[in-house]
Amino acid sequence: MKLIYKYTNLIILFLSLSAAAIAQDGTLRGTIKDAKTKEDIIGATILVQGINKGAATDINGFFSFSKLPVGSYSLKISYVGYDSKIYEGVKVEAGQVTELNLDIQEASSTLAEVKVVAQRLTNTEVSVISEIKASQLVVSGISAAQITKTLDRTAAEVVKRVPGVTIFGERFINIRGLNERYNTVQLNNAFAPSMETDVRSFSFDIIPAGQIDRILVFKSPSAEIPGEFAGGVVKIFTKSIPENNYLTLDVSSSYREGTTGEKFYSTKNASLAWTGFDQGYFNLPKSFPVNRTALIGSSPAGLDAIGASLKNNWLPIQSSAMPDIRASLSGGLKLNAGDVKIGNVTGINYSNTRSIFRMERNDWGYSQIGSTGEPDEIFSFVDNQFTNAIRVGASHNWSVKLPGGSVFEFKNLFNQLSNTQYIQRSGFDNGSNWDIRSFDQVFRGIYTGQLTGRHEFQEGSLKTDWMVGYNSAYRNQPDYKRFRYNMDGTNSSLFIPNGAAQTFILGRTYINMDEHSYTAAWNVDKKVKVGSDKELDFKTGLFYEDKARNFGARNIGYVKSTPTFQTTLPIDQLFSPQNFNSSTGIKIDEQTNPNDSYKATNNLIAAYASVNYALGKKFNAIAGIRAEQNSQKLNSADLVGKAINYDNTRLDLLPSMNLTYNFTEKSLLRLAYGKTLNRPEFRELAPFSFYDFVNNRTVSGNPTLKNADIQNFDFRYEFYPTPSELISIAAFYKDFTNPIEVVFASGANPILNFSNAKSAYSTGLEAEFRKNLNAANPSSFLGKTSLVFNGTYIFSRVKLDDAVAKDQSDDRPLQGQSPYIINAGLNYNDAKKGLQLNLNYNVIGKRIFAVGNNFGSPYPDWFEMPRHVIDFNFSKQLSKMLMIKGGVSDLLNQGNTILQDGNQDQVFDRNQDQIIQNYAPGRVVSLGIIVSPFN
Repeated sequence: MKLIYKYTNLIILFLSLSAAAIAQDGTLRGTIKDAKTKEDIIGATILVQGINKGAATDINGFFSFSKLPVGSYSLKISYVGYDSKIYEGVKVEAGQVTELNLDIQEASSTLAEVKVVAQRLTNTEVSVISEIKASQLVVSGISAAQITKTLDRTAAEVVKRVPGVTIFGERFINIRGLNERYNTVQLNNAFAPSMETDVRSFSFDIIPAGQIDRILVFKSPSAEIPGEFAGGVVKIFTKSIPENNYLTLDVSSSYREGTTGEKFYSTKNASLAWTGFDQGYFNLPKSFPVNRTALIGSSPAGLDAIGASLKNNWLPIQSSAMPDIRASLSGGLKLNAGDVKIGNVTGINYSNTRSIFRMERNDWGYSQIGSTGEPDEIFSFVDNQFTNAIRVGASHNWSVKLPGGSVFEFKNLFNQLSNTQYIQRSGFDNGSNWDIRSFDQVFRGIYTGQLTGRHEFQEGSLKTDWMVGYNSAYRNQPDYKRFRYNMDGTNSSLFIPNGAAQTFILGRTYINMDEHSYTAAWNVDKKVKVGSDKELDFKTGLFYEDKARNFGARNIGYVKSTPTFQTTLPIDQLFSPQNFNSSTGIKIDEQTNPNDSYKATNNLIAAYASVNYALGKKFNAIAGIRAEQNSQKLNSADLVGKAINYDNTRLDLLPSMNLTYNFTEKSLLRLAYGKTLNRPEFRELAPFSFYDFVNNRTVSGNPTLKNADIQNFDFRYEFYPTPSELISIAAFYKDFTNPIEVVFASGANPILNFSNAKSAYSTGLEAEFRKNLNAANPSSFLGKTSLVFNGTYIFSRVKLDDAVAKDQSDDRPLQGQSPYIINAGLNYNDAKKGLQLNLNYNVIGKRIFAVGNNFGSPYPDWFEMPRHVIDFNFSKQLSKMLMIKGGVSDLLNQGNTILQDGNQDQVFDRNQDQIIQNYAPGRVVSLGIIVSPFN
């Protein structure tokens, strides 16, 4: 609490500094319309004479200049086919916004060619709203400007503020209540690589928020976007050509309640572990046997030497948890080489955070609840979880614009994340009391690179673009160790198996996954005149991806050489070299099975064609079809070594239709239909079984999964009061055939598995609201305040085959689907004082974490309960070069809770129903500075 007090004093001090330190700048913005028709002029050039600053109007005829020095200016407006016009005496006042409503007159004679040279901004709230309005699809989005109003640190935290979007497991995306497997993610128009072994999803926590230009979520199908989704296609665009040269250093630190300053336990690690890179410290020795056959075939003396060759690192190291540290350095360079424009944006980032969670974990049986009214307690644990997360990332993007309008971009993104975790678990399981320990370290990383080009021909009526890309992802989990003490006697004793190793009790697991993919795309857009005032817009294109994954795991354990071996030794003494004795001590053993590895490939070739035609001035229709030829193959084996060769090769034809009716320039209606699909992911197919220590569950794949087919229907009304404001309401309906879900299989400790249901449907309503509270008077308190709100209501039901329904939870929502989602934000921005205050709120309705079963006795669904989250943050400009920022995340600090409704009365009560998992993450107080030497 002393640190919180210090931070609070610093915040008060900085906020009370004189506004005289603020640079005397103002903002100039407005709209340009046709003087006669009053229609918005798109692409008009505005030049602030004397200071050589220019801009172009967006889809709403809107333009904006920020940070203009105080003074009086002349504006020159130019546009093809219109007379140029100069507006004199436009005043810019300190800290004020000057609003202009301008018009220009259509030329009476043919003008000579006018070249419009201006860079379209993509990272502002206005530009993203304009992009949403101009799109013919149902799409939502968030800009870099809006991201700065939050304390969001990763793409996972950013994207949950998009309407209908939530985050599952702190890094996987759910759209319209559909879990992560029903959504597709693209980075700069190429499929994002996955670093996950157990789920079908891109891990959003790997992308720092500072690298994002904008995020768009496409919710209705169309021919030109991928056909594999049901919730949405998420496109993350990283930063590209800068508007100006700049260099920015962003450094911050955080106090985490319940962690910072407390005793922190971690595994012994390499000397450069703080870099976040895997240095091979936890790897098996190079001399270690290459497989199970070689290990168990060793001589007794050889087996003893092998056991002693592994590190004896079974004790944690104690330290004090330091405050979190985050730093990023980013820069932009814009230069001209004659008529060639060149831009570069480069950023590097680093973060080092620690967390301590006290986590309650339980499981229950319900065979006697009908007669006794009480569930059977299977296990009850309390975990003390110590986690250190280190992230290192870099982005390096180049762009070249040629005189003819062609643009070439080379975008590179690398991110590496290491997670080391130590868990102290104590409690009851299977009739005994236990003290259990776990050491885990996971290294994840991605590299994605794309070379793209955009070209225009025939005076802009023919456009083409192309992309070639390479993705690489890895996930390495070396030396995942577990051991346990039995606490039932007067003296605790290590539990050492007899006969064969049981690695989840005493052992080490080594897992490695590598994935590589090559992508290419080519698109053509041709406009053809029909009659005197109509035109058809034809689009066609090709997409190719070739992806390969190698996955392998080894399970190394220890057993007694003789049943009489003494087990009261501490863990570090047990693994002393002298105790590895194949006759009288302990010996190493391996239980790696044939199904613990697999190789998989996915080859996708897609082609599409669509036509866009305006039926009058108000009505627009796009019809298209996409063909996807996909070959998904996986080679593994079952438990006894029998080969499993999965081959899912098929051609899918995916029609779509998008209709738009423009009531006025500011309001429109969208209707959409499209067919999409959902393929199983490699891990969902692989027969590999993995013991998840954190959740005390085994996860296994299902090589009989089938593709899911989805029919999508969308309706949305949109209203744009001003270029920066948006009001929309939407409805949707989705019909599924063979939806894929996470379910519990049979067993005393049920296994998490993947299964196809027979069918399902999901329907819902969405609303979004972005509004300035007094746009007519921007200098007033309410004029400096804006409100952002979006909410979604969803209802879904699953239908099972009769044979499955008798053993599985039926008449329920889709697994992972929330019945409602609410995001809200209240933002205050005083440009004169350089002060920004933001309050953000998020909540999701309870959703099924895993589907229950009814094998002999009911085992109800697991439900993740609602959690209300409120964040507050601020920023204060101290000078033109210096800004401070800070805030408090998760003010309410409610528990992350998973409940089981044992009495099945459909009333979920944290005080009455069975708690499967519960922990409170703790409030986080942050303070940082942003230094910009030049901008």
